[in-house]
Amino acid sequence: MSKAIRGIAAGVVLTAVLTACGGSDDGLDAFRGDGDKPPVTLTPDMVRTALPSKASAPKGFEGDDIEVEVGDEAVEACAESTESNCGGLLSMGGTDFDTDDSGRGDSSEYDGEVVFGILAFQSPDDARATYKALVTEERRKAEKDGKKAKPVEIAAGAEETEAFEDAEGETMVMMRMGSVVTVVNGDGTFVEKPNYNDLAKLQVDRLKATAQGMNPDA
Repeated sequence: MSKAIRGIAAGVVLTAVLTACGGSDDGLDAFRGDGDKPPVTLTPDMVRTALPSKASAPKGFEGDDIEVEVGDEAVEACAESTESNCGGLLSMGGTDFDTDDSGRGDSSEYDGEVVFGILAFQSPDDARATYKALVTEERRKAEKDGKKAKPVEIAAGAEETEAFEDAEGETMVMMRMGSVVTVVNGDGTFVEKPNYNDLAKLQVDRLKATAQGMNPDA
């Protein structure tokens, strides 16, 4: 236990040194905030910009329209999905990437899709609370009736990440960066199993660019 505590303390000191020298190079400074600026809070327009666009759809996928909700509708949808009160939620958005089966024979055999979702909160603490509830709820569903969830390796550059595949092959990737929670959810039958690490990194990179005031599609 003492070794773990020393490790955490060392990490805190290292972060402080990096900040003093001009910030870290992992792209998360805007989400962490610093002495002069608070952690970034995404507006509904920023949520729309950060979600993967049709133009950014990876090979083998077709992007769909992006939908963004605010106010009571957003809170209601969030609460239903996470079984939490979603305190501090400002807006949420989502889009689907459907499998592009053109030229692959009987496309009716394949109906896979990947859903991207972003929940924007007032503060990192608000996001952290809902992220924890989301992970708990999704794992409960994945392991219902004694089923086991298979861990999925994700290294996309978020502050917190949880990912697994359930017994039916549905994959859930959940990440948190500051006041933002994002989900990448793959379900259905695919011609080729998606690379969820690449898809998660696509979402994280777009969030980082948006937080820095850039358009990811530029």
